[in-house]
Amino acid sequence: MLTPVWRVLNLPPMTPERLHFSSLVVDMHCDTILAHISGERDITRRSRRGHLDLPRLVLGGVKVQVFALFPNPKSLKPGEFDRFVMNGCRVIKKICVQNRNRVGLALSPDGLKRIVRSGRIAIVIGVEGGHAVEGDLSRLKRWFKAGVRVLTLTWCNSNELADASWDKNQPHQGLSALGKRAVRLMNRLGMIVDVSHAAERTFYQVVDLSTAPVIASHSGVYVLRKHNRNLKHQQLAILTQQGGVMGQVFLPSFLHSNPKRASVDDVLRSIDYVVQRFGPGVVGFGSDFDGFSGSLKGLEDVTRLPEITRGLVKMGYTETDIKKILGLNFVRVWEGVWAARAG
Repeated sequence: MLTPVWRVLNLPPMTPERLHFSSLVVDMHCDTILAHISGERDITRRSRRGHLDLPRLVLGGVKVQVFALFPNPKSLKPGEFDRFVMNGCRVIKKICVQNRNRVGLALSPDGLKRIVRSGRIAIVIGVEGGHAVEGDLSRLKRWFKAGVRVLTLTWCNSNELADASWDKNQPHQGLSALGKRAVRLMNRLGMIVDVSHAAERTFYQVVDLSTAPVIASHSGVYVLRKHNRNLKHQQLAILTQQGGVMGQVFLPSFLHSNPKRASVDDVLRSIDYVVQRFGPGVVGFGSDFDGFSGSLKGLEDVTRLPEITRGLVKMGYTETDIKKILGLNFVRVWEGVWAARAG
């Protein structure tokens, strides 16, 4: 690893805390909005429940949060998915309107930057699971108009668009014909394609087909933890070549074979593994906060995010590289997606 500039010039380093809170920190995936929609808790208020809420985002230094709308196929019936997504968009917009001094809805990379410059948190809407499309690609246009900017092609279940990593049957052997049309449409719209949860064949086909960079919003490193949801060496290499980014997940079972022993050190080890082999431009955060029960030692909730910056500084990372990892990599990808859209 290169020696940090401040060491070469014998200058006093910026403190990890100052570096963290002065950086554009992005979390590419959380499920927190589901608790708000269900009435389980009001995420605009500080709570001891869950991993994340608006006050704790501030304490964690998060400047951009992707809220994933997950139409759970285990609790919703076919025909109810679209209504769930559209209602979720309305709920998020209502939060942004009623808390306009704290948050704003980001609809473009420039919009994201304006919101952050104003001292507010930028909210990005995602949909987790292409099963919500139910074979009707016009929904993608409707969702985009409603504010959706990220679509995770699959959840744990394969759907009309693509095969999922959990599905041993692999009915499409990757992307279906409809899935290929969906990727092309998302490219034209400027919607970010998310390959977390995707089967390995799906991943390769998406990256090969997409004219814009893609993300794996909440994944890990397979060689460090052999889990079907984590990315293999070749996947990371191709993602790097394509200009995409992986959001390092905090879910304990994706980090350690014994989830009870997983900690922030495993997150740092995973990030460092990617950087040492593929450079600092292909990794960021994708916490999956409130998408799993329990907590990760050292990253019990979003307020502990500065621990990652502290760890990266201790490992000798430069400020430039740390800022890429904290959030600039995601912004770069979205700018690439936006630039590649039609019109």
